[in-house]
Amino acid sequence: MARLPTVGVIPAAGLGTRLAPLGYPKELLPIVYRGGEGGRVPQPVVIASLEQLRRAGVVDCVVVIAEWKLELVRVLGERAAEVALCYVVRSVPRGLADALDATFAWVRDRDVCLVLPDTLVAPDDALARVKADLDASRADLVLGVFPTDHPEQLGPVRIADDGRVLEVLDKPARTEVRNTWGMAAWSPRFTALLHEAVGAQPEVVLGAVFDRAVKTGLHVRAISFAEGRFVDVGTPAGLAAALIQP
Repeated sequence: MARLPTVGVIPAAGLGTRLAPLGYPKELLPIVYRGGEGGRVPQPVVIASLEQLRRAGVVDCVVVIAEWKLELVRVLGERAAEVALCYVVRSVPRGLADALDATFAWVRDRDVCLVLPDTLVAPDDALARVKADLDASRADLVLGVFPTDHPEQLGPVRIADDGRVLEVLDKPARTEVRNTWGMAAWSPRFTALLHEAVGAQPEVVLGAVFDRAVKTGLHVRAISFAEGRFVDVGTPAGLAAALIQP
């Protein structure tokens, strides 16, 4: 049986409390710059996620939004010519895992590529390389992993020499692992595991579900971008770092 096309997922239903009182969706922060007739033109940060999907050859995407973020529909509709979008509205935000599970009915039989709408990632083809590894290895889950100086604020990943994931942490108080996952691609087997985990505990942390996949014997791999860059602009420090990027 032929595999169905991969679908992208962009979870954008969060409250953005770490940047309060911002007053509008953090995904629309104009900090991505692209060439235009008058020089470099600012674009919303979420456009970087769309470009990662496009470079990975993903042409269908489900965007999870909150009711108060309908402006995202207009902005994305104007800029997503090469990626077909549909939207799922999550009225009560319960975290990233729950937002992803909201797409279950649409993605359950397809491979999925996850990109975060409030992050800047380098290299530009990172997701394409993560997806290529998923396709080649037939893994259940592949994480894109980036260096960070602040693993205690993010999701460090222990990786074996052959690329197998040994453990996924979530905001550990202490760790010698100086990286974080920043994107992912997975098969329907992981989608089913995520659905089960959220059904049992709606506010389960996504990193904990990634780790459960490892512990339950799913084939979990990581692609490390040792010279890469991951900036979470949903935090004051991350936003400042993004604004002063070279």
